[in-house]
Amino acid sequence: MLFQECLCFIVGKASRNMVKIVRDKVSPYGLTPTQFFLLIALYEENGILITALAKKVALDKSTLTSLLDHLERNELIQRSAHPTDRRIIQIYLTPKAEAMREDLIRIYHEINGLFLSRLAPEELKIFEGIINKLEIGKQESEEEI
Repeated sequence: MLFQECLCFIVGKASRNMVKIVRDKVSPYGLTPTQFFLLIALYEENGILITALAKKVALDKSTLTSLLDHLERNELIQRSAHPTDRRIIQIYLTPKAEAMREDLIRIYHEINGLFLSRLAPEELKIFEGIINKLEIGKQESEEEI
């Protein structure tokens, strides 16, 4: 098989191209693409528990903690102990992050719309099915290794 036919290469190349588009749109806000998507997730569910956020954004807790440290240093989020169990940490948006909400949500819809516009509805269903198969394959491949 030729290198250009390798599924990992093809998916990675598409991913890098998509990430570049996101990076170009969010870098004026001082955000990386991953930080941007974290804020979008928090706009959907402000006050979410760290464990739930890690699952929602598909990041391991140590990677997420590092990203949250950065967002906290930039005064975009704050961590707060749960009122009934101080071991449980919730993540809240700051007024600074709330001030960017409208712009970031607009960018999110603009970027997502751009990518969705390239696929017909039936292609999107097929694409989602393929991605789901690859995600399931990740768990199985980890067991095989």
